[in-house]
Amino acid sequence: MHNIPIADSAVKSKRIASNTVVLFVRMFAVMVINLYAVRVILRALGEVDYGLFNTISGVVLTSSFLVTTLAVSIQRFYSYALGEHNNERLSHIFTASTNIILVLTLLLIVVLETIGIWFVETQLTIPSDRVTTVHWLFQFSILTLTFSFMQVPYTAAIFAHERMGAFAVVSLLECLGRLLVALLIGKVVTSDGLLFYGAGLLVVAFLVFTAYATYSRSYFAECHYASAVDRKLYKELLSFSGWTTYSAISGMSIVHGNTILLNIYFGPVATASYAIANQIHNAITALGNSIAIAFRPAMVKSYAEKAYSYLDKLFYVCNKSLLYLLLCVSVPLILEMPIILNWWLAGASAEMTLFSRLFVVFMLLLIMQNPITTIIQASGEIKYYTLLVDSIILLCLPLTWMLYHFGAPGYSCFLVMLFVFCIAHAVRLVCLHRQYPTFSYMKYLQQIVLPGGVVCALSLSTAWWLHRHIDTSVAEFFTVVAVTPIVTLLAAYAIGLTRQEREMLNTYTARLFKRKGL
Repeated sequence: MHNIPIADSAVKSKRIASNTVVLFVRMFAVMVINLYAVRVILRALGEVDYGLFNTISGVVLTSSFLVTTLAVSIQRFYSYALGEHNNERLSHIFTASTNIILVLTLLLIVVLETIGIWFVETQLTIPSDRVTTVHWLFQFSILTLTFSFMQVPYTAAIFAHERMGAFAVVSLLECLGRLLVALLIGKVVTSDGLLFYGAGLLVVAFLVFTAYATYSRSYFAECHYASAVDRKLYKELLSFSGWTTYSAISGMSIVHGNTILLNIYFGPVATASYAIANQIHNAITALGNSIAIAFRPAMVKSYAEKAYSYLDKLFYVCNKSLLYLLLCVSVPLILEMPIILNWWLAGASAEMTLFSRLFVVFMLLLIMQNPITTIIQASGEIKYYTLLVDSIILLCLPLTWMLYHFGAPGYSCFLVMLFVFCIAHAVRLVCLHRQYPTFSYMKYLQQIVLPGGVVCALSLSTAWWLHRHIDTSVAEFFTVVAVTPIVTLLAAYAIGLTRQEREMLNTYTARLFKRKGL
């Protein structure tokens, strides 16, 4: 077991803290812009064209989860090689991953240009006067997906090198670019706003790919094509990506499967409530993932360096950062959900409010698997972990179907998800202990579960008291949103952190204020 020198540890911890703040702020800004963009696009396109856009892009983007899967897989190999200080392998990883993505992209294009077009022409309901536009939109969507795939080796390198500032800037500009395209609908080309929007998103995707490729090739020596690559590396990358894909598919099947079951048993109104709730879930999950991303490269590198004591520190700090920062957002969101939905959508049903609240609770449980999965992925031994955990997760659908069959209410799907994912989390901890023997159940209970429960109780009780005792709804909303995060963070500081973690936080905060001249 290796130990990282104290000076190096302090530098790495400072970088992680900075990256966490950068990514959290970036994701919050992206979330706000995206929610506003939904209103702009809907107003500009109208309900029919907006529905057509989501339908056509949905056909193409069904495979877009592969972008995230491949990015995580390639980043793991980059980070591990960086931990081993193996520069030659870095170059081979870039070349192998580029080749794999090229082949995969070509296969997807063939499938989409054959089966995809058949599905659009024969299975979808398209107004007769919009058929030509839909075909063009379909082609634009395919090209947009292609650029998303091609940027994966570059974004993975940026993550592995922990250049989160560059990622935050480019991704924020991408989000603003999409919003700009939406704002220009009807102002630049007045004849067909849907066609303009599809073409505009394609231009944004090309510019984003160019930005990531230019930055990576300028700053990372490995981001240049190598002449020869070990064939064994292809097998390792494909195997790892395959099991990661299985995990992603199991997660997607829960969301889409519940949509279908709700539609069958409760009709389109329940399905719409679930879809809106899922938008909120996705936004908060993205916030959580932005925190986890800041820790992931350093955790993988520490595993590769066999710096297990430092990895333990990262594991617990990552868990606490996820739990306490997301509590700051989730608790006000749960209590103030009716007001938020009314402001956002100008009206919301009781079912939509309930679904949204339950989705936020589920998200808090789901996001806590990130640090565990990161260490398992760092080890490279993910086959049995993925088979075991994700096969348990797939039980959600048959259990939900059984409850609906016997007359259970629509929200039962969330109760099943919470129950199954609690079991899955326990199994994750068992797998972690077997593959990473330094992990301690008792330490996890003492540092995460018990103090996390106390902090959560204090946060909820404070928010609930404010919610009940302030008469004016607007004043009550802003008070809860402002006060609850402060109480949560103070409780987390006093109860949730160890003495050493408090000292590290004090040092980082003092340096931050000193640098800002405060």
